[in-house]
Amino acid sequence: MRFTMYYLIEHNRTTKATQCDEYSDYSAAQAVCLQKELHYFLNNKNEIEVVIFEANTIDDLKRTHSRYFVNDAQKANTTDALSAIGLLGLAISLLNKK
Repeated sequence: MRFTMYYLIEHNRTTKATQCDEYSDYSAAQAVCLQKELHYFLNNKNEIEVVIFEANTIDDLKRTHSRYFVNDAQKANTTDALSAIGLLGLAISLLNKK
């Protein structure tokens, strides 16, 4: 029988990097989560998301919350897309100034 686990996720919305820690006790996971949220808040690190998820396995979590577990190729595609959007926005802005 598999017990429910709690997964503390630290996710950087900018770089898509994810740190994942496993806990068997929700209270312990919540205490660490609150400490990390406070740390990131006080250090003005708004790009970091800290959340706790309940799942039977890490594979279940990766299936249901895949956005936290992108691979390097997906990270590169996201960065390329954001760069293209930024360049397009710059071009539109420059054209509107003429």
